[in-house]
Amino acid sequence: MGDALVVEKVIGGDAASYELLIRKYQSKLFSTVLHMVKNRELAEDIVQESFLRAFRKLDTLNNRSQFYPWIKRIALNMALNHFEKEKRVLDVESDDDESSFFENIASGESPEELTLKEEMKRYVRMFVDSLPDRLRVVIILREVDDMSYEEIAEMLNIPLGTVRSRLFNARNIIKERLIKQGLADGLYKTS
Repeated sequence: MGDALVVEKVIGGDAASYELLIRKYQSKLFSTVLHMVKNRELAEDIVQESFLRAFRKLDTLNNRSQFYPWIKRIALNMALNHFEKEKRVLDVESDDDESSFFENIASGESPEELTLKEEMKRYVRMFVDSLPDRLRVVIILREVDDMSYEEIAEMLNIPLGTVRSRLFNARNIIKERLIKQGLADGLYKTS
């Protein structure tokens, strides 16, 4: 059953059908929010509140088949609002699992290469954390959630050129900081 049909059923009074949307998107939305806030409990709260808000305002959703982008925007806005109030730092990584360890060993990389790669990841995360919200959100949506420029523009309700500009600025800031740490040279490409 497609999202549009489920949304119509819920609006028509079949509130139990909303559970289908929750089951379908809860873990995906949780993963996105967790990448933003790096706090499981906070991510769970934001996801739960996002589904509640979406349920209350479901009749305002114009394109019924676009439920997930709509609720994702609600959740991202809630995460940003939380951090504006708290002045806390966002992070782009959820908990690492041990499967990545085994994948690295299987890749044939030397321990030195793995250590350098991990150090680079740690610095990139730290540098992304320190970006202003408007840059951080765009780079997380692009690089972590693998969204297209057009999808980001639509989700954040900003022009496509602004998405491109913010990504360019975020990447340049990260590149400059990596160069200062000696982890990249001046020829490092950010695109």
